[in-house]
Amino acid sequence: MRKKTKVAFIFILVFSIIYTDQKDKNNARIKQINTQINQNNQKINKNSGEINKAKKDENVTTSQLRNIEAQIKKLQAEYDDAQKRYTDVLREIGKNDDEIRKDINEINKNSEIINVNKEDLAKKIIIWDRVRRRKETLGLFSDSSVVVQDKRNHDLKIFLNKQKQYIQVVEKTKEGVESDKKQVESLKSQNQAQASRIMSARNDLESKNKQLNAAKQEQNRIIAALRTKQNKLSSENKTIQQSNSKLISERRKLEAEIQAIIAREIRAQQLAAQRAEEERIRLAEAERIRREAEKGGASGERNNSNLSGEKPTTTTASNTGKTTPAATYSPPKGTGSLMMPMSGRIVTNYGQEKIQGLTSKGIEIRGSVGQAVKAADSGNVIYSGSLNNLGNVVIIDHGNLITVYGNLSGVSVSKGQKVSKGQSIGTLGRDINREANLYFETRKGVNTVNPMNYL
Repeated sequence: MRKKTKVAFIFILVFSIIYTDQKDKNNARIKQINTQINQNNQKINKNSGEINKAKKDENVTTSQLRNIEAQIKKLQAEYDDAQKRYTDVLREIGKNDDEIRKDINEINKNSEIINVNKEDLAKKIIIWDRVRRRKETLGLFSDSSVVVQDKRNHDLKIFLNKQKQYIQVVEKTKEGVESDKKQVESLKSQNQAQASRIMSARNDLESKNKQLNAAKQEQNRIIAALRTKQNKLSSENKTIQQSNSKLISERRKLEAEIQAIIAREIRAQQLAAQRAEEERIRLAEAERIRREAEKGGASGERNNSNLSGEKPTTTTASNTGKTTPAATYSPPKGTGSLMMPMSGRIVTNYGQEKIQGLTSKGIEIRGSVGQAVKAADSGNVIYSGSLNNLGNVVIIDHGNLITVYGNLSGVSVSKGQKVSKGQSIGTLGRDINREANLYFETRKGVNTVNPMNYL
């Protein structure tokens, strides 16, 4: 029997070593996962900051683009107005050219008329002068009356005066036309100067319009680049979040394996303790029976020797066919009613989702660093040390219930120690988020149960 017990203890020891190694590996991997998740979250936060900055830059650039488009619209209106004025001036210049050409033709025509009339009048005067002289010389007018002669001279003077008046009228008309021509040419010169100014202004507007359109294209390019950057960062964040989800799923699986290992360790320790106690009781009972047998044998021998001198026959429990049942071991029983392990406000409930896809298997009580943590009920300490992401941990077996106390800065009990309800087992530290939260978990076997059902 001792050999069997020894083998059982060796098996439990090997079991503990194997699963402790697996637990350490899981804890190391969980630490790596937490580090990777933290790095991923930092990258997500950085990307989100860059996305927000890109959005702000896009809004600023879009506002600048609207201003440029407004300036382009205003310049286009000014350009259209300048173009219309330029066209009107060109039309006016064309009209003036027609008038100038018409006036020049009229002047030339009048000049020809004047020249013809002057030449004709001069010829007539010369002819009439010759005729007059010839008549005077020949005496052709001797027989004419003075009255007739005077009349002829009078008619000639009237005719010549009419010719002169006609020439004067034509010359005056010519002077008026020439004056109008000069005015028209002056107006034409002014219109041409105005057209040149309008053309220069139009060219300036066209140049500015090109510059603004180039600036508009640049702003559109910047906006497109900013949007591309936002889409790229958003896609990268989505990929990182998917990676985080996979890591969280892996971590949850590893934590479940650790919890299962702990449950198996607890069960193995319970079985080992139970077997050890059974073996102790069995050995103690065997020793008691042996001693009683020896005591009874010595007394019988004395009596028999007094009566007949024969040695008595010793009867044991095995001789009678009856066996004394061995007492079974049971861990110290709790009261079944738990007390709050420390005073404070419950900040996380059982089953509450703290991280996406991961729910709390216990409750969290907010306290202050260094605050005393007490046993929720009487029991036996089956674990005391560092565990997972819970820092220092104490696990107490109350018989039909197991309690877990995590995020301790220090512990004041050791494995195998019996504790009473309300006894201090350690002091409160901080969780992985640097909060002074006590993690309190209750289990029935390998299954977690809501602590609030027992508090």
